[in-house]
Amino acid sequence: MKNICISIILVIIMLIIAGIITNYIDSGRVTTGHEPQYSIKIVNNNGTKITYWGLGYKVIRYTKISPNEPYENNIGVKMGNWFMKYDLPKEKNIIIEYENKTIKITNHNDIDKISNILENSKYNAPICDGINTHKISIDNEIYYLKESCKQIQKKDKQSAITQEDLNTILEIIDKGKIYE
Repeated sequence: MKNICISIILVIIMLIIAGIITNYIDSGRVTTGHEPQYSIKIVNNNGTKITYWGLGYKVIRYTKISPNEPYENNIGVKMGNWFMKYDLPKEKNIIIEYENKTIKITNHNDIDKISNILENSKYNAPICDGINTHKISIDNEIYYLKESCKQIQKKDKQSAITQEDLNTILEIIDKGKIYE
C-alpha cells in the first residue's frame, strides 16, 4: 500500500513538472507567433476557432478562413488555464473622411495601429490653429487629424503625435479602400 501511494505521488509530481515545462515552452512559442508544440489541437465545426489543450493550459486561436492557414495569419490568440474563455473582441470600424472621399479601413493590423495611436494618446496638448485635414471615426468616437501641427483632436482636447505616428496613419489612409 505504501509503495502504491509513493508511486501515485511521484506520477503526480512528474505531471506537474511536465506541465510547467510544456507551459513554459508553449507560452514562448505563442508569444513569438508559433503554434504550440506540446498540446492537443481541436478544431471547431466551421474551422475558425482552434483550441490547443496542454497540461494545465490551453491556447485559443481564431483564423480568418480555415484551420489550414499558417499560424502567423491568426486574427486572435489567447493563452490561459483550462477554464479560460476567449472570444474575439468586437471588430472596430474605422472610417476616414478627407477631400470629399470616404475610406474604410478593413485590414486588422491597420485598424489596430490607428486605434492604438488614437486611443492611447494623451489629450492634454494646447489647441493648435491647424486645419482639420482628416475626420477619423472609430465606432462612435470621432477624431480630427491636424497634419500641419501634428495633432489629433478629440472633442475639445488635443494630443500631439510623433512624425512616425502621423506617417503611419497617412500610409494606412493611402492604401485604404475609397468609397465616394
